[in-house]
Amino acid sequence: MRRGLTLVEVLVALAILALIGPILAGFLGYLRVNTRTELRSQAVTLAQERLEALRLVDVTSLPTSGCQEGTQVRGGRSYKVKTCYCFQAALCGSGARHLRVEVYLVGEATPLYAVETVYTKLE
Repeated sequence: MRRGLTLVEVLVALAILALIGPILAGFLGYLRVNTRTELRSQAVTLAQERLEALRLVDVTSLPTSGCQEGTQVRGGRSYKVKTCYCFQAALCGSGARHLRVEVYLVGEATPLYAVETVYTKLE
């Protein structure tokens, strides 16, 4: 008996690999996009929660400069939530504070999500 593969067997194997390659690449791309979307969704939720917590605080008691950072864990991942006060000094006054909240995946330099708002004291 001869040992080895026939030309037909080699061609069939190559055809199968040619079909599986693009499918696998597409699946990996989809998985990457899906993971990034999940991370961004968690970041949006964390930013909303931070802004909601600050909304309940008297505006005049908020700092007029500087940033605060905290770490939160969601879905098994750690996020850094950075809150900057009076990011634009022109928008701050005796009854108003400009806030910027940025959410990072711990270890990354680029924020997943950033939002800015101005809180004012209502009477």
